This record gives sequence, C-alpha cells and structure tokens, in this order.
Amino acid sequence: MYATKNKTTIPAPEQSAGAAQPVASGLVAAWTRGRKQITPWAYPYLRALGPLRLTIGLFVTVVGALLISHGHDGLAVIPLAGAALLFAIGSLDTAAARYAHRHE
Repeated sequence: MYATKNKTTIPAPEQSAGAAQPVASGLVAAWTRGRKQITPWAYPYLRALGPLRLTIGLFVTVVGALLISHGHDGLAVIPLAGAALLFAIGSLDTAAARYAHRHE
C-alpha cells in the first residue's frame, strides 16, 4: 500500500551535515539553485568566483579609501557601495560552492 503524500507542506532544508560542516541556510541553498539555473556557464567555477569577487572588492575598497584620503568624499561612495555588493555576492558564491560541493 502506498502512503499519501501531503503536498501542502514546505520541505525542510537538508540538514545532513556533520558536526564539522555547518548547515547551509535557506539563502545559500536558494542562491545555489539560482546560480545553477540562471548562469550554467559560471556554476562549475563557483569555487574560483567567490574568492575572485572578494579580492576585487578589497581592491575597490582601497580605491574608495584613496578617494576619501584625497578629499573626494562624495565620489568615494560609489566604489565603497560597489565593494559592499562585491563582498556580499562573493561571500554568497563561496558559501554556495561549499553547499554545491557537498550536494553533488
């Protein structure tokens, strides 16, 4: 006999990680699925894209600091905002690469 499946419940995130591996949040799982669907060419390179974006974010932060030190405070907002975006996307790519590596 087959059991009926309740289709009204939302499936829980996978929590099969061991003690050494942190459980990925729903945001990381959604980011990984989105990267796989939207940009299939970049998905195999997630392990390199995360650190690359973090490095570029550090460079852009230095550019923003140089602009501030030369008295261009209003203009420095642009690279600092871009650096914040690069840090956020880079950290999500790094977490998605760890999540995707465990669930392949």
